[in-house]
Amino acid sequence: MSFLLHTLRARYLASAVLICCAAAAPARAAAAALTLSDAVRFALLHSPSVAQQRSAVAQADLAYVKQRSSGLPNVNGSLQNVAQKSSNLQGAYAVVGLSQENVFSQNTAQIGTNYTLYTGGLSHLQTLAAREQFEQARATLRKTKNQIASDVTNAFYAIATNDEAVRLDRADLDYQRVLVEVAKAKENAGVAAGVDVLQAKASEEKSRSALVAAQAAAVDARESLAQTIGAPLRTAFAVPERIVQPPLPAQTLKRLIAIAQANRPEVASAQAALRVAQDNRRTLNIDLFPQVQLSGSFGNQFSPTAVVFGQQQIDRQFATQNAYNAAHGLPLVPLADKPVLPRGSPGFWQIQAVTTFSLPLVDYGVRHATRLDDDKQVAAAQVALDSAKSQVALDVRQDYRQAQTALAQIRYAREESRYGVESARIAKLQYQSGIVALTSVLEAEQTALSAQIDLFNARVGYVDAIVKLRVALGIYDAQSAVADLR
Repeated sequence: MSFLLHTLRARYLASAVLICCAAAAPARAAAAALTLSDAVRFALLHSPSVAQQRSAVAQADLAYVKQRSSGLPNVNGSLQNVAQKSSNLQGAYAVVGLSQENVFSQNTAQIGTNYTLYTGGLSHLQTLAAREQFEQARATLRKTKNQIASDVTNAFYAIATNDEAVRLDRADLDYQRVLVEVAKAKENAGVAAGVDVLQAKASEEKSRSALVAAQAAAVDARESLAQTIGAPLRTAFAVPERIVQPPLPAQTLKRLIAIAQANRPEVASAQAALRVAQDNRRTLNIDLFPQVQLSGSFGNQFSPTAVVFGQQQIDRQFATQNAYNAAHGLPLVPLADKPVLPRGSPGFWQIQAVTTFSLPLVDYGVRHATRLDDDKQVAAAQVALDSAKSQVALDVRQDYRQAQTALAQIRYAREESRYGVESARIAKLQYQSGIVALTSVLEAEQTALSAQIDLFNARVGYVDAIVKLRVALGIYDAQSAVADLR
């Protein structure tokens, strides 16, 4: 009995452990920290602007498909059955003494096509305009995604900047604590005034205040990024302590501008708008061309009741003829000579072409006003395209220059930080030896702290500039632009 109880207890504990592990698995998955790529992917999936623009792309695609299908000949197949039954209905044949069948049925199988051919090419031009509007919507979607990637990158590295500020402020607080202890020791030894202790304590409290503010800013940055990407505010982010520095593009600035002008969604959208305006301009004289409507069909049509009715008429005439021959002693007509109506039909086909030509004799200036409007639309679209290309060139130039500047600042800030840290270390040793005053040590520490912040900001600025440059080139999508920034 005891053995059984131990066995049951062991199974119960094992089941409880499995249940706890299964329950903890989703919690661990939910608590997994998001990298920069994860944050961008999450933002793209939950962004209202992206969802709205995707809907616009789908609508433009539908309009393009409908317009393209309307410009092509349609092919339709149809199966039709007509069944009719009546009573005491003589119909239109009563005037000639014929009666209409009470039961009628007819089966039709047909394949047909209709095609309206505009000689001026209106349907083709409208299809081009619909396709270009679809391309505009896709370009706008790409631009929206790229902007989200840039915004998320800035917010992500804002967290890194605030984390670095927390680390530096904590190190500064430790430094100030050491200075307080040194000042107290020097005061007790009688080699320093009590004011040094007060100044050291004041500097320590200032460092505490800066640390608290930096910690609050770090939390705010995380919550802001979570709000930006549409995640819960308590979402964790895997912010690297060391900022990766991707290399500058190997191409020349002129080549980078050419790549951007060939791939940026803004330029593609402006080009599509120009083509739409040009196509609208070409439709001005469409109504002067004849319109040709073509149709054709083939199939099979058969009425079983009509065949039965006809065969019954033949049978009655055959029987009447044989009755007459029998009454007058004439030979009967053989049954094999009785006509039999064939079932089915050999099928049918038809082709039709209708040409309509209309000439507007008086339009009261509508055509002239339309031409002026179309010309203005083409000119405005061309100006917009030139402006888009110029803006792209400006973006690439500034982002490339910013990346170069940030890269140079990293080199200078690294040396500045090294000198500042070493200066603060030496100043602390000199103060301990009584060579310099406490104010000199505090100034050296602030200089070192500022230099370290400048170094980290330069690294973050360089990464931001690289991401902006990649987005400006138009050859990276939202996720590939940050794929190697881990």
